[in-house]
Amino acid sequence: MKKTSYLLLICILLTAKVTMSQTLEKNTQWLSGQLNNLVKDENKKLKVNQKESFPTFNFKGCQMNMDIDAKDKDFDFGMRLSWLLKDVKGVTYAREKNGNYELNLNVPADKMKVKLDFGRENSIGGSFNIKDDDKDGKTNFTLHTADETLVKQMVVRFEESVKVCRNMK
Repeated sequence: MKKTSYLLLICILLTAKVTMSQTLEKNTQWLSGQLNNLVKDENKKLKVNQKESFPTFNFKGCQMNMDIDAKDKDFDFGMRLSWLLKDVKGVTYAREKNGNYELNLNVPADKMKVKLDFGRENSIGGSFNIKDDDKDGKTNFTLHTADETLVKQMVVRFEESVKVCRNMK
């Protein structure tokens, strides 16, 4: 192969990698916005001393994070669940009885990381991986929408992001 052929191949590969990164960033920004807007279960709020807390979602490249924080004047609680998108084995959804949808991510439990913090001044905390013999763990999010088209779009963007993360080296 000639030198120009090698250069052309390198340019094509670099362009593909940039395109994949842009697709991932676009998808994860959109997904975090949708999840933060739709995952608000009024019946299953986390409460600390009667103060409500909802999960918040963000992505750092191929890592998905779900944070739950509850603060009070005397006590703080924080939890972060995180996993890599490349470890997601599947994304599905199901319609619930009330007409809303549930988004299901199949993430093996041993691929999930948990970070917990309790307290205020004398806080305790730590990080650990969940260990489970069942390698097909499910993470479910109740979405407060009856718009199946939106849910399908979420599934497509998750699947695209998983694929990009698996192909990134």
